[in-house]
Amino acid sequence: MPGRAERGASRHTFPLGAALTATLILLSATPTPALADPLPVGFLRLTDVDPTIRQDIRYASLENFLHRKVDGYDAPVCILTAQAAKALSSVQRTMTAKGLTLVVFDCYRPARAVTDMVRWTREGGPPDPQWYPTVRRGDLIAKGYVGELSSHSRGSTVDLAIAETDNSSVDPACGAPDVGTLDFGTGFDCFDPMSETAHRPLPAEATANRKMLLAAMRAAGFRNYAREWWHFTLAKEPFPKQRFDFPVTAN
Repeated sequence: MPGRAERGASRHTFPLGAALTATLILLSATPTPALADPLPVGFLRLTDVDPTIRQDIRYASLENFLHRKVDGYDAPVCILTAQAAKALSSVQRTMTAKGLTLVVFDCYRPARAVTDMVRWTREGGPPDPQWYPTVRRGDLIAKGYVGELSSHSRGSTVDLAIAETDNSSVDPACGAPDVGTLDFGTGFDCFDPMSETAHRPLPAEATANRKMLLAAMRAAGFRNYAREWWHFTLAKEPFPKQRFDFPVTAN
């Protein structure tokens, strides 16, 4: 027969099943913390500002001069500083009024991606008839087609073209087969003098399209890199001396 102490203790002891149930209820009522967005302050995904701009992020695919995905591109997504994204959206409104649309090929580029490109270039090799038809792979840095540092890593540079909204297409002799774009004389990432913005001679239509893109981007505060008709940097970029290395992700 239990003594007094044991009888007293039994009056204050909860059954094991009841205690476990109470614990589970408490845990289920506690909210699970959401995963933090990996984007640094000041950056956003272009779709958050303007989902109407087409995205064809080449370095997240096999359709680029490396013929493989580039380090740091975990998703085919355009990321920019908020200032650059909003300025680009204003250009899109100009294009929409003409029945056209912007197509972006590259936006923010992680520093690790730049390192990957440089390392690949230094492995050497012959010219590539699609991407660099007159330059050997090992000379791409010396010729200025691949940079050891890139303004893309500052987050306010974008590579882009203009397309018809009805998806008409041009298959260029050099550079990416830019499905849906207007004729710019070459495709994106054609490492050749033909890609210089003011290159002459060019077909009249290609010259006119380059001038249209240049004028629209300048009006929104972007400046062009003269050796690449597709390459623009926001003149008043928020991080002019800082390079970032976070990966390109979908969320």
